[in-house]
Order: sequence, then structure tokens, then C-alpha cells
Amino acid sequence: MLNKKIFLLAGFILCQLFSYGQTILSGKVQSADGLPMPGVSIRVVNLGLGTSTDSIGRFRLRANSTGNYLLRVSAIGYLPDSLRLLIKGDSLKVNFILRENNHNLAGIEILNMRNLTEVNRDYTLSPIAMVLTAGAAADVTAALQTFPGAAPAGNETGFFVRGGTAAETTVLFDGMLVKNAFGSRLPDLANRSRFSAFLFDKTTFSTNGYAAANGQALSSVLTLDTRGVAQKSSTEFALISLGLGAAHTHRFKNSSLTLGGNYYNFSPYNSLVPQYTLWEKDPEQKQLSLHYKLKTSGTGMLKVFTDYSDTRLSFNIKNPNYTSLDLLSNRNKNLYFNTNYQDFVGSDWKVYAGAAYNSTLESGEVNDVAYHQDDKVGHQKLYFARKFRGSSLINLGGELFENTRSEGYGGTSRSYSDVLAAGFVESELYFTDQLNLKSGLRLESSSYLKKMNLAPRTALYYQPDAKNKLVASYGIYYQKPDDSFLTQTASLDYEKSIQYALEYELKVLFRVLRVSAYLKDYQQLVKIKTPVFSGFQAYGPPMQISDFNNKGKGYARGFDVFWKDKQSMDLTEYYVSYSFLDTKRDYIDFESAARPSFAPKHTFNLVAMRGTRDVRWQFSGTYTYSSGRSYFNPLSKVFMSERTQNNHNVSLGITHLPGWIKGFSAFNLNVNNVFGFKNVYGYRYAYDGSRREAVLPPAKRSFLLSFLMNIDGDDFNH
Repeated sequence: MLNKKIFLLAGFILCQLFSYGQTILSGKVQSADGLPMPGVSIRVVNLGLGTSTDSIGRFRLRANSTGNYLLRVSAIGYLPDSLRLLIKGDSLKVNFILRENNHNLAGIEILNMRNLTEVNRDYTLSPIAMVLTAGAAADVTAALQTFPGAAPAGNETGFFVRGGTAAETTVLFDGMLVKNAFGSRLPDLANRSRFSAFLFDKTTFSTNGYAAANGQALSSVLTLDTRGVAQKSSTEFALISLGLGAAHTHRFKNSSLTLGGNYYNFSPYNSLVPQYTLWEKDPEQKQLSLHYKLKTSGTGMLKVFTDYSDTRLSFNIKNPNYTSLDLLSNRNKNLYFNTNYQDFVGSDWKVYAGAAYNSTLESGEVNDVAYHQDDKVGHQKLYFARKFRGSSLINLGGELFENTRSEGYGGTSRSYSDVLAAGFVESELYFTDQLNLKSGLRLESSSYLKKMNLAPRTALYYQPDAKNKLVASYGIYYQKPDDSFLTQTASLDYEKSIQYALEYELKVLFRVLRVSAYLKDYQQLVKIKTPVFSGFQAYGPPMQISDFNNKGKGYARGFDVFWKDKQSMDLTEYYVSYSFLDTKRDYIDFESAARPSFAPKHTFNLVAMRGTRDVRWQFSGTYTYSSGRSYFNPLSKVFMSERTQNNHNVSLGITHLPGWIKGFSAFNLNVNNVFGFKNVYGYRYAYDGSRREAVLPPAKRSFLLSFLMNIDGDDFNH
């Protein structure tokens, strides 16, 4: 009996401790005509708290901090509203009425932010959404792979969109090129993107119709837009199952500076979780970064970012040509620097100026034979944008890319350097509130190839009302051949794709349906001859290549379906994506046109997230299906005709925001491939076809357990 009383007393004390200082914020949201609005986003700005309204428009959340905060309410198709609140421990009740936004065309965003909008800024994720997406483990591209048009990376490093290779996706960091946005391209390992999701305000990839200002890319542009000046000084820590990290942010009057570092060592994790990869040295990485942001005026912003990482690893590979293993070791040293400035000149013109530098040094050995690869890319960009005749826009500018590559294997080496100059002009013409035309023209010239190209792009938008939108687009896109080809010859031309797309979108309150169809016509792809088929993979020593030419060609056609619902279930949102892809290529050393291994015919994703009413718990699940991948069997009569089995993956995530820890903190558990499906991405054959080895992921399952904490802060900056 005494123990029971002690237990009850302890429980009462704990309840008092947890409830002390808490403010209950509650209320309801209605439309202008008095109807309740379910699924409306409710967020306490800079406090990291948020929720959504239930089926009858009500909301309720707890706040443990005190002080003045902004409560922001927003919904698609409606003008946002906000209210300044003094949170001091008392319960507060507030109601909102949202009014429809009758002029909701995305092109108007230029006066608030940056470049002309894409034809399709359709798949965008916030940093919190990336963290909460089960299976993504807070990786930028892993989360975006759940959207239509993107294929699961499997065993390949990079981002694959609508039948394009990883090299056909350009990555832009605040508008500037990142040449090496991922880790090393190594056999059977899909490396993460280099940057933390918490750096960015939003991350978007285009499936077609990206702007002429966005450089060379045959398939997609991935844009990473960083946040503004930090709200306050804070110190944050990260402890995860693969390592640890720390960062400090100092807020000055009009600027903020963040210094941070991470250390990762996979040895403890790999010793606990069974691995398919035969590690000789478990991956180890050291990383440092600096991010400075200065608000130069009411509309101006200067940003400086630099990141350095050093990664080492080695592992054995089963070579079907021999009974012994191949030992591959690799060291990757990467430096990225980016600075950009934007502001208005006068009342009409906006100026953007940026400079970026990316240096990546790869070195290592394959069975005691040394190799190296050194990439250096400098990028400068300047453009001006102006609004005229109401909402119409014009954007014009130029950029310069200075590229050098040197590589070697054994006692041989080769190199090349190039300066690519480009100019572009774009316009958005609003004929009416319902009809607008976006057009662009890009001109490029390469000092190494001694060739020019001219690429027109256009898109027609028709939006009869706030619910319906139809977009038709056309464009020509160019890209330089792979650097490893250019180190051996300058007698190549740009690779080319011509793209057509048609998209329909329906938005009703908090439900979105998007259906799109597309056709990509590939021309001037690089063709080579090799002694045996290589597929230009990341495995094996350099092969003797002859007969470089641009006679390759191909196509990719298909359709995507996307459905997102934040309304039907209380505290739950989900989306479904499906992609159908019909594609063939005759490029590199393919003997005939065939479906490449990185392009599954069918891809399906179901992603669901559910929170609790007190915003302390978040549960998520992801199911991914992709049809069998093609692979090369030297004994098959038809080139690349065989397929692996279909691949399945179910991942789960749990996030908890504890209220009893000072500052803003979060526990997260992410389990990938919960049911242990054996996914096979292809087979590697001996040259004579006598043996083969399956290409598998590094492990059957993977786990990521993390604890993040920001002392005195309301969010994470690093």
C-alpha cells in the first residue's frame, strides 16, 4: 500500500513538472462563408511547433516556451493569416477566417524571392518533411525519390528522373552549381547527398520545363534553397547511430553565422547490423561547414557557405571472372564554396550575383593499383529580373563555368580543361489572370569543344480557376559529354534531348491530383567501342575505348500520377505516386537500343504521416515498389533483355519531441526495409557467362537512430 502511495505521489509530481509553464493554444479556422476548414496548417513560427485542424476546423497544441511568438495559419488556395501572441503559461484561444486567394499564379513569387519559377515546381519538400519521410533517413534525394518521375536509386549514386542518368540531373545550391553533390560513385553503393536537409528552406526537383537560367541538364534540375538569417543564437548537438555532430549559431543585429562539424564512423553500426557489403575498412567521414547570412537591406541578402568533407573506406568485391576478391579502397576529399547576393536596384529591377567553387579529389587503389580523379569547377552567374505590365516578368543574364578534370590509373594519366560561357533570356507574359506564357532562350559556347548551341524553351499555362490548371511545355536541352570521355577526345558534340510534356492539376481544399504525360527524344548521345561490354559502370579498371562519336540516340516516354490528401483523415496526410516509363537507349557501348538498368518500367510509392494532437509524436510509413531492372547476360540472345525480380520496400519512422528537455529536441528512429525483402538490382557476369554475382544493397535492413537537440533554439540550422 505504501509503495502504491509513493507511486501516485511521484506520478502527481511528474505531472506538475511536465505541465508547469505549458500554454494550451486552441481555436478554430473557418472560410469567409463560415464553413469549417479541415487540414489547415497551424504553426508557431520559430518555436518548431505545428499541427493541423481536424475535420471540423479545430486545432489544439501545447507550447512550453514563454515570450512573443507569431502564430501562422495557411492553406493552399487561401491567403495566409497570422497573429502575434504573448505566451506566458496561460491557455489561449484564437479563431481565424481565411479568404480565398483569387490570383494564385506562381510566377508572381519573383518579387518576393528569386528566379523565374519553373514550369513545374511541382515536387517540393521542407526539411521537416524530409526527416519525417520513412526510409529517407533525412537524406534530401532519398525523400524526393518517393515522388513521381524519380526512380529508386538502388545501387547507384545520384538522382534519376524520367529515364535519365544521374549525370542528367543538375544540382543548384541557392542558384549555383554543385558539381559533386553526392559521395563517390562506387560499385553497388548508393551514396547520400552531401548536404543536411536542415540547411534548406525548401528542396524541389523539376521533371520537365526547367528554366533557361538553370544550366545544362538533359533530365532534371534539383534546386536547394537555403534559409534566411537565423532568428536567435543557439547551440545544437546531434547523436546518431553512425556518429555525432555539433554546431553553434550566433545571431548578430542583421546577420547570423553558423559553424558546425560532424564525425561519422560506421564500424560500430556495421558490427551490429549484418552487411552484404564485404567491408575491409568501414566508412569514416569528417565534415566541417560555415554558413554566414547578412541582411543588407529591407530586400537584400548576402549568403556565404563553405563545406569540407574527407571520407575513407575500402571493401571487397566479388569478381565473377576470378575466384579471388577485388579490394577497392577510396578516399574522397570535397570542398564546396558558394556566395550569392540578391537585392532590388531601384524599384523595378532585381539583381542576383553568385560565385561557386567545387573541388573533389578521389584517390585509392584497386588490387594495389593506384588511381586518382581530380575535379575542379568554378561557376559565376549574374542576372537581372524585372516585373512589367502587371504580373509579367523578364529575366536576362549570363554565367561562366570553368571546368578541369585530371584522372589516372596505374602509370597512365590524362586531363582536360574547358570554359563554358552561357547567356539566357526568359519572360513570363500574363495575357489574363487565367492564361500566361513562359518562354526562354539559352545560348552556350565551349572553348574545349569549340561548338555552340541554342536552346529554346516554352510553356503555356491555363488556369481557369483556383482548382484547375493545365500546362503544356516544350524545350531543347543540351549537356556536355561525361568528363571521362572529354579527357580522351575533344571531337565530340553536346548531347541533346527534346522534351514535350502535358500536365493537368486539380486542387480541392487539401487534396491534390496531378497527372502528366511526357516524351523525351534523345539525340547526339555519346557512343564508344570497348573490348567487352562495360555499361560504363563504376566497377572495373579503365577499358580501352575507341571510336568516340555522337551517333547514340534514345527515347523516354510515359506518364506520372500523383495524389496527395491532407483532409480525409484527422492528423494524417498521405500521398501516392505512380510512374510508368517506356524507354530505350543506344549509347556508350550498348550493342543495340535497350532499357538501361537504372530505369524500371513501373514505380509506385505510398507515403503516410500521422501526428498526435499534442504534436509530440509523429509516425510515418513508406511503401515502394519498382518493377524488375534490366541486366546484361552475355549468353542471352537479346541484349539487356533479362529482368530481376520486382523489388519491394516497407520503411517505418517514429519521431518524438520531448517536452521535458530544455530547448528544441527530437528523437527519431528510421527502419528501412522492415520486412527484409531481398532486393536484387542486377547481376554481374563473367565475360564468358560462366559465373554471375547478384548486385545487392549494402544490407538487408538498415536502421538510423538519432537524437537532435538545440539549446535555446526553436529549430535546427545544421
